[in-house]
Amino acid sequence: MRTAAMIARTNITYKKILNSSTENIDTVNLTELKDKALQVLNKTYNGIKLNTKKYHWSLTNGSEKIGDVQKAAVKAVARLEVAVKNFELCRVAVSDAVKKVNSAFSVVEAANNSVLASVNGKIFCKVVGRFSNSNERLRATGKKLTDATQNAVDAVTISKRVQAEVKIADELIKEVGLWLRGNNLALVHKLSGTHDVAKASNAMSTSVCTASKAVSIVNEIEQKVKTERELIKFVETQLASMSAVTGASINDVEFEVCTSRVSAILKKESSEVIRSIAKFNTTLLTRLNATLHQIDGKADAIGHKSLDVSKQVQEAKSSGQNVSLLAKRATENVREAIIEVLSGVVAKLCAVLSKFRALHDEADAFSVHAAHAQTNISEWLVRVGNVAGESDGFADLSGSVEGAFATAGKRLEVLKRVLHRADEQRGKVVGELAASVAVRESDKHGIQVNKTLHNVFANITSRVSANFSKDACNASLMSESLKLLSNMTDHHAVMNSLQVVAQLNRLTESMKERVLKAHNLMRVAAVCSAQANAVLEEAIRMARERSGKPQCSALYRQLLSALGLHW
Repeated sequence: MRTAAMIARTNITYKKILNSSTENIDTVNLTELKDKALQVLNKTYNGIKLNTKKYHWSLTNGSEKIGDVQKAAVKAVARLEVAVKNFELCRVAVSDAVKKVNSAFSVVEAANNSVLASVNGKIFCKVVGRFSNSNERLRATGKKLTDATQNAVDAVTISKRVQAEVKIADELIKEVGLWLRGNNLALVHKLSGTHDVAKASNAMSTSVCTASKAVSIVNEIEQKVKTERELIKFVETQLASMSAVTGASINDVEFEVCTSRVSAILKKESSEVIRSIAKFNTTLLTRLNATLHQIDGKADAIGHKSLDVSKQVQEAKSSGQNVSLLAKRATENVREAIIEVLSGVVAKLCAVLSKFRALHDEADAFSVHAAHAQTNISEWLVRVGNVAGESDGFADLSGSVEGAFATAGKRLEVLKRVLHRADEQRGKVVGELAASVAVRESDKHGIQVNKTLHNVFANITSRVSANFSKDACNASLMSESLKLLSNMTDHHAVMNSLQVVAQLNRLTESMKERVLKAHNLMRVAAVCSAQANAVLEEAIRMARERSGKPQCSALYRQLLSALGLHW
């Protein structure tokens, strides 16, 4: 038992010594290991030989046993050395094999990476290409839509403006018609423009409806384009990480350049990175295919709708132009109608005023004749009185002559009163003409109307016969007031012109009455003048007859000489 325990302790010591040298088998020196093992064995056996008492007798009985064991141990160590060397050779072979396998794996991995890089480059660039095409298409569609929107808005604006013009024209024509009828002015065929305005109004309503519908469609399309823009932003976000890999802007890369560039960059990455990118690309391509297909389809639909909108807008614009022409034609007809009525009224007024002026000139002639006759009668009465005072023989004659002259004087007084009444009528004419120029000056056209009327009537109202001329009533002198009708949408201007027409028409009718009264007065004046002339002629005849009597021939000659008469 003692011997076995000692051997066990010896083995433990041996293991410790060996273990201290074999902690890392990859770094162990086999020669050093063998030498240490032999040293341990020799030391152990030498210790046994020197201390035989410590061991069992069976172990120390005869030195042959220990020697055999020692030899066996040496052979074992030698075999161990051979085994270790064989292991070393095997390990070297395995290491070479591993290196070759690793090298082959690297080659395969590089090839695989190259294939993955190339495929991923093509996939990515295909995605980029499709994205660029879709984005460009959507941009082009957006540009067309912007133009269509502006055109539609312009069409609505124009349609509404023209509709307002048509409404104004319609109201103006109706009001002009009421004015002409209310002032007893003859309507002319040109006012048939009312039918054109009604037609224009209906067409304009359709135009506005069409343009408004176009705007609604555009608004719907804008909402869809906004949705597509959001999809594009999603695509841009998905491509953001890949765009950094390309080292260039997405929109700037060409397909071949993109493919080679992306492939070259990806080849430098690890398999894990490339596979990650490949997985990303596959997912991205799947999603983008659906998204871009949706974008392309909607872009086509938007393009078609844009064409429809453009057609509708063009129809609205065309309708607006036609309506505008109809409205302008109608208002032009109204303008010409007003001008025609105004020209007719002015012509009538001038004709009446011409008659009145002729009557006034006749009254002036009567007045001159009456004044001259009155002066002669007064002188004759003085002379007759003087002659009668010189001789009683003239008393009877002077009485007769004085009576005749007195009768003529009364007739002349009647004539003066008639002429005074005629002048009163003239004063009323002047007053009415002055009232005619009292047009409202609340707007910018009132002053111009008044100035025109003042210029036209200044000559007519002159008391000097030489100043009157028919040219004063020439229609060309009304050109300034007619200019007010150039813009038929200016309600105040049109109504001022109508006011002028109405006033001139009323003035014409009033002048007709004045002319009729003046004409009657001139008839009375003519009678009175004739009566006065007859009385004067009778007085002269009496004087001549009396002067022929023999008893007083010399005296009557003296009387006739004093009266300015001849024998």
